[in-house]
Amino acid sequence: MSDKKKIVFVSISCDLYGSSKVLLSLVLQMKQKSSKYEPVVCLPPEDGPLRDRLKEAGVRIIEMPVVKLTRSMLKSFAIFGLLSEYFRAKRIFRRETSGMDIYCIQSNTLATVFGSIYCKFRRTKHIIHVHEIMDRPKLAALFFKYMLKFGSEMVVYNSEATAAYYNKLAPSLRKKSTTIINGVDRTGVPISESEREDIRRDLYNAGPGDVIIGLVGRINRLKGHDITLDIFEELVVEYPELCIRFVGSPPPNQEHFLVNLRERIDSMEAGNRVQIVDFRENVFPLMEAMDLVVVPSTEPESFGLVVVEAMLSGKAVVGSDIGGISTIIDPNRTGLLFDPKDKESYKRAVKKLLDDNRLKQKMETEALQVAKTEFTTQKMYHSFLEVYDKNL
Repeated sequence: MSDKKKIVFVSISCDLYGSSKVLLSLVLQMKQKSSKYEPVVCLPPEDGPLRDRLKEAGVRIIEMPVVKLTRSMLKSFAIFGLLSEYFRAKRIFRRETSGMDIYCIQSNTLATVFGSIYCKFRRTKHIIHVHEIMDRPKLAALFFKYMLKFGSEMVVYNSEATAAYYNKLAPSLRKKSTTIINGVDRTGVPISESEREDIRRDLYNAGPGDVIIGLVGRINRLKGHDITLDIFEELVVEYPELCIRFVGSPPPNQEHFLVNLRERIDSMEAGNRVQIVDFRENVFPLMEAMDLVVVPSTEPESFGLVVVEAMLSGKAVVGSDIGGISTIIDPNRTGLLFDPKDKESYKRAVKKLLDDNRLKQKMETEALQVAKTEFTTQKMYHSFLEVYDKNL
């Protein structure tokens, strides 16, 4: 058995959306580069690209319940059902880690409470890597406030926006918290012009003169699909060449968001110019084939990984001026921000880039450069090493 110190990560899912992508980057770099630490990842019993990538890299996986807490549980007695899940998870975890010298457990998001409970009754150190701003319902904010205060030795925020929210909620957290900005690396090389045309024609069903506005991300209540359709119905009258492409899928057991979105599209006069494309693990070619990327979240995102992915794809981004998104986009340099409560503000931002191609191209160049220097996984990885070395 390796004499490296074991850091056990707990992931709430096997997908490869935001927080899972960050976890994968960190774990792979640790696996490949660290002479001191060895990653072990706890995953729920489900299939998904995160599991596949970890297996390919030879990372040890522990399959177990991860004791996932949802907002709805906090509104009902369902939270007590987590206790039996926790005891089942604990049995599996203790069996799988028997004889293992665990340096610390790191929970990848607030939604998994296994680490907070397990470490509370042991000497094992616990880190919570916070990827979400839980501001509603109020009971959730209160619950997670105390979980951060009493359920961890160290809190790592993924953005300054996340840190500001929780440190205001519980000022005492400043003493044991740090901020490590999420890193993103480009997957593969930029596509050729012919590949771009192939994607636009074969995947997006777009003609040579069409202008594609893309929204990439989960299909749920807060990503801004509805407000995007609102402004599209008005813009397409003035810009008949416009198309909307939504790339993503709904969270498990929330397929009603996809059903509702399809019904809305079918009812639109210009609905034939809107399409939904299933989630793809490698989003970079898909973004490069778009003309403009929008990130119109209607509630605060803790970071907004898709913004950086769009920038790495050489795209100017129109994003909501809230949460982490507002800390990534440099207005009028790498993209434009708008008030998510003001539909006209969103429409004006999109129109500005549709009308001024020179400005759009300048922003695209700046966005790519900033993303390549400021939001790297290398910086993120070394920042985590400092946390492990100095703070535990």
